[in-house]
Amino acid sequence: MKVKFIDWYCWFVVFFSLCSLLIIWFYTSLSFNFSLSSLIFTSGSYFIFDSVGFYLSLLSLLLMVTLVFFYNVTSIRSLFYISLSIFSSLLCYCSNYVFFFWFFYEVSILSLLFLLITESPYSERYLAGWYLSGYVVLTSLPMLLCLVYFSLVYGSLFISDWYIDSVFSNGSLDCCIFFALGVLFVTKIPAPPFHTWLPIVHAEATSLVSVCLSGYIMKLGLLGVCRFCWLVVPDFLFNLSYVSISFFLSILFFLAASWELDGKRWLALLSLSHIIICVVCFNSGTFDNANLLFLYSLGHGLSAGAVFILLWWGYNLSGSRNWIILKSVFGGSLFFRVLLCLGLCTAASLPPVVQFFVEVSLMISVGVYNLVLFSLFCVYLFFSSLVPLFFLGGLMSRHFCFTYNGFVGCLSFSLCLLFLFGWCFIIFLVV
Repeated sequence: MKVKFIDWYCWFVVFFSLCSLLIIWFYTSLSFNFSLSSLIFTSGSYFIFDSVGFYLSLLSLLLMVTLVFFYNVTSIRSLFYISLSIFSSLLCYCSNYVFFFWFFYEVSILSLLFLLITESPYSERYLAGWYLSGYVVLTSLPMLLCLVYFSLVYGSLFISDWYIDSVFSNGSLDCCIFFALGVLFVTKIPAPPFHTWLPIVHAEATSLVSVCLSGYIMKLGLLGVCRFCWLVVPDFLFNLSYVSISFFLSILFFLAASWELDGKRWLALLSLSHIIICVVCFNSGTFDNANLLFLYSLGHGLSAGAVFILLWWGYNLSGSRNWIILKSVFGGSLFFRVLLCLGLCTAASLPPVVQFFVEVSLMISVGVYNLVLFSLFCVYLFFSSLVPLFFLGGLMSRHFCFTYNGFVGCLSFSLCLLFLFGWCFIIFLVV
């Protein structure tokens, strides 16, 4: 009964969202100032396009291409709402207007929340929906109030017009509100102590929703911190003590993943551990170092999405997400074993994936100013490679396979995985 009610109610949401997008496009098209020669936007433009928007837009576009491969194995409703979420995320990356940023930020998450409740076949989807909606609803209005406050303080609704020389220019109140706004964005990353919702939601969501959550939804929090809170990042939001505790917790996440037999929860715990690298980037770098941060986000989103799709294929073939049962499916074919090896190697950040080069560059910069953090970084890198390789060794040894009927989407899954793994291994040459 609840699903039926939501199914009827969703048409109002769709109508409202489409009308809003049409109004926004008509309103902004009148003042969209774009220079074809230099790709530079004026301060009064409603949308901007910088290096941060480039990396994140490339990630969302590549994940959108994967939808083409699954048009015949998933519902039209799922394809529509995921397309709406990806399109909203693209506009959010480039939004220079405060209300547009907030609107597209929320729409990209709410679309996936709707799919989590209506499309998931698992019994605990309502509990996972409460976890995700709690972080969305409880942080949405405070985030908007913080953005409106700074718009009034700096006299403009355009983010590029906020000339923030110091967070203490208007007193300690600005610093506190910047810090509160940063915490609201951290809940979406999610970094400790707001990390609990991600494994629960991944376990109950459909695979395409999991691809989007680990692909670009986790990066929206990083985008918000970079756009608004970069002055309070090194000293207040992501200070040395917080980064050290997060590194320690990430090692615990790796150990928890080594005991996990559910493939989706295993990958969710790995995503929680790997996102700590972005926290370290904020602590050790400056605003000019954002390219390194979002380059890592690009590689992380592609690798996580590819492994989630591989697990989705194994679930369709075996009916289980248990690694032991998946081994019986993936172990009998050389092609499956190659795909499994590629997926776990990208999850382990082995070269030549782009995450490896970012981690090495970041480790060098960390070692210059703090020996303790450098030591924690080395332990982190050891476990980040050990856990996926441990699973790879278990899956590749003692091959055995059960017979199964062919699945109609085998060609779609094969082409999609080859497409994503190809980008994972060659993207360092492109960007």
